Amino acid sequence: MTEPSPRRRLSADDRRAEISGAARSLFATNGYHATTTRELARAAGVSDALLYRHFANKRDLLDFVVTQAIETFSSLPPLERMAALPTEQLLLRLGRGFLERITANLDLILILVGNHAEVQDARFAGFIDRAASALGEQLAQRGVAKNADEGYLSARSFFGSLMSFILLQRVLGMDSVRPVDTDRYLEHLVELTVGGR
Repeated sequence: MTEPSPRRRLSADDRRAEISGAARSLFATNGYHATTTRELARAAGVSDALLYRHFANKRDLLDFVVTQAIETFSSLPPLERMAALPTEQLLLRLGRGFLERITANLDLILILVGNHAEVQDARFAGFIDRAASALGEQLAQRGVAKNADEGYLSARSFFGSLMSFILLQRVLGMDSVRPVDTDRYLEHLVELTVGGR
């Protein structure tokens, strides 16, 4: 009978990443309040004591996970880098980047949405606000919107529609009722945003 090999010793950063990965999954599935620290430790394959060595408490771990979510979305390329693109191409590229991040980090979105009372963190809303403001100004400068305020509303609608699409399709099961091609949805949304067609 072979003995199980001992676990490789991880760096502090790698161990925190392992613990936060387990937390992402459990917080997204069970919610913050329904998840115990013992469950978190078990899912991460660590002892309770080791979990507390890396995170002061469950709230500290939630804050770390939320910070990861904000950093993930804040890493979208700045709009200025895409300003030379035609409006439709600009919106398609922004939309694809946003959809990719939502899809790849759906658990983080579920944590932000499902645990909003605990999270109460304006950073994600601030990111959306800054992105919508920048896009709104572009839409106004390009004549797609009458002014920056209307551009902002169009941009908020654009980002909100993308978020809603993923939540409806992937979380609420619309994919199983009536599948919609993501690229086609994005193209249609761009058409609506640019010309209201």
